[in-house]
Amino acid sequence: MSKNPALTGQDEAEIARLLADYAFSLDRRDWPRVVSLFTEDVSLQIAFDDYLPEAADFQGTSSGSKAVVEGLSQQFKKYDGTQHLLGASQFEVTDGGVHAVTQFVAHHHRGSDYYHTGGTYDDDLVRTPEGWKIARRALLVHWTTGSPDVALAP
Repeated sequence: MSKNPALTGQDEAEIARLLADYAFSLDRRDWPRVVSLFTEDVSLQIAFDDYLPEAADFQGTSSGSKAVVEGLSQQFKKYDGTQHLLGASQFEVTDGGVHAVTQFVAHHHRGSDYYHTGGTYDDDLVRTPEGWKIARRALLVHWTTGSPDVALAP
């Protein structure tokens, strides 16, 4: 039996806001806000489907909120602009909190070049005194279009 009761409507609204805050904060380069959305010991895994030719260039895992956000901020310096769009989400109560799977499309632009990705955020979320936070995220990319060089440039 789960240690957590079923999600309330308020929980679902707070989790949806957490997910949206992540997308908006990335696009605004609001790194202090991004840090605040994670637990201190968060784990972020990035994985591309094997059929994508650039998959080997983008695989990796990082741990700790400050290290995760430092990696994100370094990557995002390469882009002139980004936009992260969220699609459908599914939530499941677990013994540790909530497991959430959310569709995304991410647009990355530098000059007239672009690199767009689509996939899912596979998250483990926990309720803390400050509200819901991301404790584990697997960013799973299922498709891409445009030039990977936009993301690989120094």
